[in-house]
Amino acid sequence: MADIEKRLNKAAVKKAGTWGTAVDTDAAGMGFLPLNPGSPKAAVQMMEDEAASAFEGNLDVGVINPSDFGLDFDYRWDGRENLLLAMLMGTAGVPGMYFIVSDANHHIDFEEAAGGEKNAVLANGTWTAAQICADIKAKLGALSNGVLTYTVTHNATTRTFTIATTANFKLWWNTGTNNAEAADTLLGFAADLSGASTYTSSAAAVGLALNYLHSFVLANSTVGLFGTYATEKGTKIHTVPTFKVLKGTFSLSGGLIKAAFNLRGSEVTDASLLPAAFTSTTVTGNTHARAKFQRAVFQMTPQGHAGFDGSTDILRPKSFTLEIERKMDSEHVAGAQIIVEPVENDKPSVKLTLEFPRMDAVNAAYFADWIAGTAAAEKKAELVITGPAIQGAYNYYLKFEFPRLIVEDVEYADSKIIPAKIVLRGVTADTAPTDMAATVPVVCQVMNTRTADYLA
Repeated sequence: MADIEKRLNKAAVKKAGTWGTAVDTDAAGMGFLPLNPGSPKAAVQMMEDEAASAFEGNLDVGVINPSDFGLDFDYRWDGRENLLLAMLMGTAGVPGMYFIVSDANHHIDFEEAAGGEKNAVLANGTWTAAQICADIKAKLGALSNGVLTYTVTHNATTRTFTIATTANFKLWWNTGTNNAEAADTLLGFAADLSGASTYTSSAAAVGLALNYLHSFVLANSTVGLFGTYATEKGTKIHTVPTFKVLKGTFSLSGGLIKAAFNLRGSEVTDASLLPAAFTSTTVTGNTHARAKFQRAVFQMTPQGHAGFDGSTDILRPKSFTLEIERKMDSEHVAGAQIIVEPVENDKPSVKLTLEFPRMDAVNAAYFADWIAGTAAAEKKAELVITGPAIQGAYNYYLKFEFPRLIVEDVEYADSKIIPAKIVLRGVTADTAPTDMAATVPVVCQVMNTRTADYLA
């Protein structure tokens, strides 16, 4: 039977290290599911030679023009489209780790200089590293009765915990009264410890949770961040050895959250041999769960206000478009057939467009703010799209924070039921507003099951 004409084509993406040089994308976890995997097209500049003839006499192959192409997705929480998002934003980092504390691992048996063994019982639940550090500090400190002061920290890179105090103390992980339900494995400790005032776990804390929080903060530049893209086309594999992410657009289509990325590739080739085949390429994570508009919550309030109130600040648009764009050059230089790595030639831009089914008191107020040009015209906002449960009380989610939005345009169409549209521009805030930590135009957070830094 002939091959099925493909939406079945495999596609894969991986961060690359040298502009113009492909890396092998044929590996577990490198696969992803664009709706249009075969969109890259080769672009070669042909040079005419019309000298000494009334007719064309020759065509020479010149430089290879960049391949600008787009990849569209039904956004999936665990999808590799998050790598494209990280490359666009310019930052990622080791994801925040979560820990499940239960009756099986919530004891810390310890001993100070005098007083014998004491037992701290941690609170059961699913906690961040910061929360579990705070709980350990509080429980140990309470049992010390003010004699010693404890400090508990977590190293996100090594994933180890350090417990320190103002004098020598002992941690009885193996021989304590409650060693069968001790928190040693949870925190990365492996044996009894004594004779010091500071102890760092000897192994990476494993936690027991499956969910990890990735934070992408918009960076000034993405120099050095590019990837390799490859896809099947019939019996061939077409490879874009290196590409830059120029733009990301999140919007609504058919009830699903769509993610579309505009890319600029160095070239398109079927002779790369990286990858030579897609024998090891897999798509990992939950491939079935897609982000749905019905699970989206928009909140917006004046930029100087306190946190969102969860009621009057909630907006109910019928559609939205979020555009994050980096304008980049496309330059050939002497001695090279492909363009050099594109770099920004303008500031990144962030635009959020909200369309409402009808004009009401809430969105009419935006028009008044815009016309008046008052401080109230400057907003802060967040968009949170929640997915299915990963485990416990933690769900997949995609969150965008906008510390400072300026109303750029408001439109009311002339129709029987008056719809409304508002266009907002994300700009840098002077200071981080209440409930937000950043001042850049947009910050994105993704909760999923990936344990590693997307840009590592």
